Amino acid sequence: MYPHFCVSRETAEDFMRLFVNRLAYGIQASKPLPDGRAPYYLAQDWYTKEPKLLDAGVVRMHLNGDITINLYAINPRTQRSKWVAIDADFDGAVEALFQLQWELRQDGVDAALEQSRRGGHLWILARTPLLASECRIYIYNLALRLGVPVKGGGLKEGIEVFPKQDHLEDGEYGNAIRAPLGVHRKSNRRYWFYEAELTPESQLAYLNGVKKLTEEDLKTFIQGMNLPEAYKPVVAAPYTPRVSFAGSQEFRILDYVRTTRKDSRNLWARCPSCAQAGRDRSGDNLAIQVKDPRFYKCWAGCSKEEIRAALGQPIRHNQPV
Repeated sequence: MYPHFCVSRETAEDFMRLFVNRLAYGIQASKPLPDGRAPYYLAQDWYTKEPKLLDAGVVRMHLNGDITINLYAINPRTQRSKWVAIDADFDGAVEALFQLQWELRQDGVDAALEQSRRGGHLWILARTPLLASECRIYIYNLALRLGVPVKGGGLKEGIEVFPKQDHLEDGEYGNAIRAPLGVHRKSNRRYWFYEAELTPESQLAYLNGVKKLTEEDLKTFIQGMNLPEAYKPVVAAPYTPRVSFAGSQEFRILDYVRTTRKDSRNLWARCPSCAQAGRDRSGDNLAIQVKDPRFYKCWAGCSKEEIRAALGQPIRHNQPV
């Protein structure tokens, strides 16, 4: 069982100064689902579906152990991040993180290593928010030079680097990572940074003492570098709906649902089948692929046939779904 705490508002505000770059956040499911997952859901107002804003009260609940939140790396107004987090959960993950930590230290960059359920998270804190694109150039080139595998670019296993995008459009959230010092609801354990006593106050005192990466240093490190070709985002061609020989346009799910949010890969909406059954109160069970909205999926398990039937648009034989 994990320890509970009762941290002060000042401690929560200290945490926010270090880690919070954007006020949107997610909350982890309080208990694992039947399939073992413990997903995060965007914190939203029940009625308006607008994202809730992170504040010291929510952070206190996270640090105390009452809830677990995740944090989005990029602020879309500035395309900057307060930190870089390197997540590793493959065989040899901890050794790879120690290797990266040592090499970063040779550049004069301090990186704080946090335990995780299957490996670790290595955090680089910034003195002022840094351009996400420049952070990614630095870490990707460093990892590949050391032979540390980076997920993507043809590899299924390797480190994941947050921020995962160079920039975000309005309404996009990008990817989030579990906020430090919280309880992982799947393992029911709290994970700590290695170099400090196991209380929120001691951990934050340690993190405040970690040397912060400056923009000037970062620009020096990446001079003449680019993001490796294999990891550059793929620019997808715009999707054009197909017209059948009879002159009718193929079914488009976006003609029938109202989206509630967007990330780099998906639009999210209330699942019509779930709604018909009185479920999906958060209004975001249905994921619709941005680059090709013919592909959609209900994360609560409804089939395409059930979704189409709930919309009064049953799938006909030989009709695209």
